Amino acid sequence: MKKQSNMNLIWAIIFIAGGFFLRFQINKRQFNRRNMAGVEEFKSYGNAYTIQMLEKVGRFVGAFLIIIGILIAISYFFATHK
Repeated sequence: MKKQSNMNLIWAIIFIAGGFFLRFQINKRQFNRRNMAGVEEFKSYGNAYTIQMLEKVGRFVGAFLIIIGILIAISYFFATHK
């Protein structure tokens, strides 16, 4: 049982770190697309639409990973501190 709960903590850390990394990378890409006036620049309307939709999905996945990681960490602490 001890190895399983240690593995849960490892998964929690991986999920939380992965979620923050994904959100950071999306925000970094969005920041780098901005020009001097602060407006995002895209090659075409289709490109803008596709990228923005993928970024929304990526942000949702990142938030989901963070929430799952926190829930796993909470369950780890409740399981080990009975």
